[in-house]
Formats: sequence, structure tokens, C-alpha cells
Amino acid sequence: MAAKLWGLYGKLWHGYEVIGMEQLPEGPGLIIFYHGAVVIDFPLFATKLYATTGRTVHTVLHWIFFSVPGLKTCFDVSGCIEGKQAECVEILKKGELVAIAPGGVREMNFSDENYNLEWGTRTGFAQVALKSKVPIIPMFTQNIREAYRTVGKT
Repeated sequence: MAAKLWGLYGKLWHGYEVIGMEQLPEGPGLIIFYHGAVVIDFPLFATKLYATTGRTVHTVLHWIFFSVPGLKTCFDVSGCIEGKQAECVEILKKGELVAIAPGGVREMNFSDENYNLEWGTRTGFAQVALKSKVPIIPMFTQNIREAYRTVGKT
């Protein structure tokens, strides 16, 4: 029920829709997504995936979030991980999905309306895919840098 309400919010407030979800492999895969200024798209995608197929995605979060009291428990329950390479490979070898935004906070803060990738020399996600022998699945959300609407005069 919560997944359906979250999906309704995404559709009504953000106009969010998923195109191509049927292209996801039935087995493991590494989803690579752009880190917008706010990450509203990936939770909406993960919720839709779960509501539609019952599959969960283990999303890699910045390590700092796991140091906040109480948040670690929420992340553990929802399948979010700190994302060390060995942990990602282990999850993928179990046949599950893992999602990473290689640009992370750098992309969130320094990319602009041109959606430049801010990956620097980050290649860990590619090493994870090679070690686990899974496909890399690119994901992009149109207008994620413009994710929040303003109401009234700004």
C-alpha cells in the first residue's frame, strides 16, 4: 500500500514514469544512475519495481549516512548498503540488483543543467560489474535537476 501511495505521489507531483523497466534482467544487474540535486527518482523507481515485480534493489549510499543514529536501522531494513566492493559483489552473486550513482555528492553539487557526469576517476562500479560478471544497466531520469516544483512566486 505504501509503495502505491509513493508511486501516486511521484506521478502526480513530479510526473514520474518509468520507461523500459521490462528490459531489466530477471537475474542480477548493476544499475548506474545520475545523482541529481535531490534523489527523488531512484526511490520512486525502486518502489515501482517492488510494487510491480516484488524485487528489491540494494542502493549504495554515502558512508556518512550510516553514522547518523537511527538511520542505519532504516537503511538496513530497506536494503541500502554502504557499498564496499566486496559487499556489492556478494549481493550481485546472490542474483540481486545493486544500484550506484558513481557521481555521488560531487555530481549532486557540481553538475548543472547540462547533466555533466562528475565521476572523476571513480571506476569501482565497473570493477564490481567485472568481478560479479553482471550487466551494467544505465538509468537516467529526465529533468531530475528540476525535480521540485515551486508554488507561487519565487
